[in-house]
Amino acid sequence: MTEDLELSPKPRDEIRRGSKRGPTIMLVIVLVVIGFVLFQGLSGATLFLREADVAVEEREELGDRRFRLLGSPISITDDQFEFNGETTVRFSIACDGSAVDIVHRGNVAEAFQMGVPVVLEGRWLDSSAVGEPWVDGANDGYYFESDRMLVKHDNEYRTDRVEEAAACGDMTVDAPET
Repeated sequence: MTEDLELSPKPRDEIRRGSKRGPTIMLVIVLVVIGFVLFQGLSGATLFLREADVAVEEREELGDRRFRLLGSPISITDDQFEFNGETTVRFSIACDGSAVDIVHRGNVAEAFQMGVPVVLEGRWLDSSAVGEPWVDGANDGYYFESDRMLVKHDNEYRTDRVEEAAACGDMTVDAPET
């Protein structure tokens, strides 16, 4: 009653192979994810840091590109308000006699206060859209719109540039040219 079993080897064409699409799709997904992570990491690394006085001098060259701005707050308005679910605050920073007016949208660092160096990420904009001028600010027709704020808060947060900002020189501001 044994049935005849065919035990002879089959030709290669008859052997059913698994689909090769699965591993290929997984490889493509992994490569896309790795590419995205690298792009995000490198795009943040390409933001360069300018002290307030240098950023004012290079304003035309910087245009509307994003960069990091370093300085110490010299005036902070009390008119914080919520706009589209984000806290917005206006203030001015200075370094080596040059002031920059700031509109910051987003989280305000807990250690944010007068005289404590701050690093802001954002870009230059024309201040005609903002309305009333800043008190004790640059009022030079431009402001820096930021959406990320870093404040030196303790000994664990150290970079040479932030240490330089603490000794940024004369924090008094030259009178704006009229």
